[in-house]
Amino acid sequence: MPTIVKSNGQREDFSRAKLETSFHRALHKRLVETAKVEEAIERIEQAVLNEAKREHSSRKIGEMVMEELKKLDQVGYVRFASVYRSFSDVEEFKDAIREVTKQ
Repeated sequence: MPTIVKSNGQREDFSRAKLETSFHRALHKRLVETAKVEEAIERIEQAVLNEAKREHSSRKIGEMVMEELKKLDQVGYVRFASVYRSFSDVEEFKDAIREVTKQ
């Protein structure tokens, strides 16, 4: 399995379970079909495995999760983005909402 390099330099093996946890937290109590979530996770996993690199940044994986969430559910996207990007004020929430609604 590829290695994921975190922002603090730590390295860990790629984990599908971590992807699943991220999606489930972002989509908690949202009406999104389980099959659609599984397909999104599968697309990310395959993209990571198909790339000829041994290491991937956690930032890249996070961006991939955000792109998939943007397609699945706007609220889930904003939830994930707020934690992933460490929003510090309401303006950052507004920016994320504008980003997801201009599709």
